Amino acid sequence: MKNVLVCNSCSHDNPFFSLNCEKCNAFLRPRNPNINLWETIWKLFDMPVKTSENIIQAEHKNFLIPILMIIAFKYSLVSIMIFNAVKYESGKSTEIQNNVFVGGLTVIILLVAFSFIITYINHFAGIKNRFIDNLTLYSYSFIPQILGLFILLPVEFALFGEYCFTFNPSPFMIKPIAAYMLFAIEGILYLWTSMLFVFSTFAQTRNKIYSTIIGISLSIFIFLIIIFF
Repeated sequence: MKNVLVCNSCSHDNPFFSLNCEKCNAFLRPRNPNINLWETIWKLFDMPVKTSENIIQAEHKNFLIPILMIIAFKYSLVSIMIFNAVKYESGKSTEIQNNVFVGGLTVIILLVAFSFIITYINHFAGIKNRFIDNLTLYSYSFIPQILGLFILLPVEFALFGEYCFTFNPSPFMIKPIAAYMLFAIEGILYLWTSMLFVFSTFAQTRNKIYSTIIGISLSIFIFLIIIFF
């Protein structure tokens, strides 16, 4: 249950992120200095496992911090929308401000904690892996939702204005067909992110059952955080 690089010189099994053989120091693969953002975005849809492997082997996990910031912003907006959909009649101002921090920041904390835990679970299972690789893999898995943020949010705001945030009245009452279509697209993007969680884990473990359990677990945790916080 692991993805390794086998040395051509001494046949030693090396961690997949290795550049040189642990035993004889021979080169195992070409260098991969940086993550090519636009190529990675495209290939996450076309070849998700291969793209995840490229992310693992990249020496610099560039764009990680901006992606985490956008994820936090995305889920802050989601938190506000859910909050107002349920409780728009009570104390908006202060509670909404708190909700911004609770929603987005909590998802980032979960992502960091989950990556840390998976790193140690993989080590326990005999898979040499790195925390930064796991954090980058799971962060880049949010690319479908990030694209949805930049494409769908302007459409939602154009259709519903402030009501897409206040839910007073609900967008589903203003333009129900458009609202349900956008909601369905958001759901598809979330499912695709969940699939990328699975592909990212599989890139290191090569175990379908384990990868599926990890991917579904992370998706459920994020969903529960958004609903209950």
